[in-house]
Amino acid sequence: MPPKIDPDTTPGVKLLRLFRKLLLDSRRHYQNDLAEELQCSPQTVIRLVGEVEAVVGASLRTGLDNRRRWYQYVINEGRSLGLDFEELRFLGICREMASGILPAPVLQRVDSSLRHLALHMADPMHTGKNDPFHFHAKGRIDYTPHTDHIDQLVDAARSQRICLVAYKAPGREAPREHRLVPQRMIAMNNALYVLGALVDPNFTPTGRPCSMAIHRITDVTTTGKRVAGLLPEADTEGFGLPWHEQRTFHIRFSAKVAEYVRERTWAENQAVENLPDGGLVLTLTTRAEPELRAWVRSFGEDAKLSDAYTGGE
Repeated sequence: MPPKIDPDTTPGVKLLRLFRKLLLDSRRHYQNDLAEELQCSPQTVIRLVGEVEAVVGASLRTGLDNRRRWYQYVINEGRSLGLDFEELRFLGICREMASGILPAPVLQRVDSSLRHLALHMADPMHTGKNDPFHFHAKGRIDYTPHTDHIDQLVDAARSQRICLVAYKAPGREAPREHRLVPQRMIAMNNALYVLGALVDPNFTPTGRPCSMAIHRITDVTTTGKRVAGLLPEADTEGFGLPWHEQRTFHIRFSAKVAEYVRERTWAENQAVENLPDGGLVLTLTTRAEPELRAWVRSFGEDAKLSDAYTGGE
């Protein structure tokens, strides 16, 4: 009998390690990779997998991928309430993507929760920041001083309560108070905004949508009042933040920038028409004409905006 690769580990320990690997990581695991990780022969992996299969039955799947044998453990496919290693990695990526806008105390809580999950799942790759993903935010805003305001606005949105919001708009010397019913928190262009509806002194909706930059809010007071009447639906799928009623615009882009525009989704309701010269016309409906015009100007002579279009030339 050939000597054991790892004579200090019992077959029972290897079996438990294999089962934990299959249970917590629902991806396919190749026989040779498992043998290397468990420090045993491929034949031993076959024997251990057979013992697992005798207990879990059809939940253990196997197959060949380019002559490489793989095993996969599937529990209640599509209905599992637990996390696996891959889902934990996705959460880590989401954390990095949000790091440019979340306040420091929130990031600390998220990091603590991810570490706790990683330790609970015995995933050594995620007990620290070892993910190869990192996102650089230009012009980052520090939202740490605004943590309390964010919490108040989120709570008010959930309960549909009216807030008194002191807001210092650009160009104004002093903040102005608004009666706002928050509806959504929006992250756009490395900044956070609260989207909602304004109400009159009688706490009746005025029909005017409203968006405010969180970093320009100087004070939030949550009242005991709830809105009387229906609120206008918050539009979160259009181009930009709401300023006015919906309008449709057509932007013609030159061939020089057409590929950049074509690769991206600018609004859920957009339509793209390719032109014979390599350019394109982007048609979309928006409530944010000032923002749209600023965006078009950023392309210089390679973009032209109009509110009337009769087809490709």
